[in-house]
Amino acid sequence: MAKLDLVAELFSYFRAERAKHRREPGVVWVTDLVSCSLKPRYSEVYPELEAPQLFNPVMVHGTLVHKGLEALLAEILAGRGAEVALEQEASAEVDLSQVSPGAGRVVVKGRIDALVLLEGERVGVEIKSLRADAPLPLEHHVDQVRMYNLLFNLPATYLLYVTPERIAQYEVGERADWREVAQRVLEPRAPRYPWECRYCSFAVVCPSKHVK
Repeated sequence: MAKLDLVAELFSYFRAERAKHRREPGVVWVTDLVSCSLKPRYSEVYPELEAPQLFNPVMVHGTLVHKGLEALLAEILAGRGAEVALEQEASAEVDLSQVSPGAGRVVVKGRIDALVLLEGERVGVEIKSLRADAPLPLEHHVDQVRMYNLLFNLPATYLLYVTPERIAQYEVGERADWREVAQRVLEPRAPRYPWECRYCSFAVVCPSKHVK
């Protein structure tokens, strides 16, 4: 009888996915701009602190919910005649001199969960799974999809939340502008939100840790 180690296979998959998303010099991700500005550097300097998250069951559960919902929504929407493209990337070169003269340029990238083309209109979908209910939508998620609306040239993106208590969607039609993006690149904040430190793998070495 064939032997399977399904747990090992899962974590091998997560390792491979993490390896695909190595940082590139001169590239800033939208997710970097809606979180603590120190995290990108710390993820390079202290990868050992971040690696245990691969084995965190809460994170694994979130990933499984995410993947399952993407596949299910693609199937449902395709049945309605929509074209669905999952895990799409876009990038743009941003001129930082519009905020600080002589600052140069940087490439900003984003990866959205789904782009949906229905009845001639393309919109975005971003899935968020939470451990507990919260006042929704969360500010940093709204900022994230505002930048996706800009980067992917979308009229709106739907935030779909899954919590233990509800499944709810929010339509975000606002769009960031390139000046705001440049400003976030040039004006780091650590932490960007006080609550981030409670969930950060790098808090144990961070001089900017927020303590109530």
